Amino acid sequence: MDEKLFKELDANLKEAVNVAKGSSVPKSVYVILTSAEIKAIRTNVKMSQAVFARSFQLSLDTLKGWEQGKRRPDAAAANFLRLIKADPEHVRRILVA
Repeated sequence: MDEKLFKELDANLKEAVNVAKGSSVPKSVYVILTSAEIKAIRTNVKMSQAVFARSFQLSLDTLKGWEQGKRRPDAAAANFLRLIKADPEHVRRILVA
């Protein structure tokens, strides 16, 4: 995994947690993933929606909503998807550890 990307995503996730707790306000502007980009992440790992959702501990309904453009991932979810895009096997190993 690209070390710079990992550090950026780690910092963004920590910021998202602090914002969610109310102990901080957002400092960064987040890039929103489009429905096509989300679907491309899933298809690049050659998984159905059900397998992708199960493999990465996501709600199938949420994933479908993202891919259909009915919903948008929040900053933390978008960062999680970016991690999956960068190194899906690494993310899967972490989730089952």
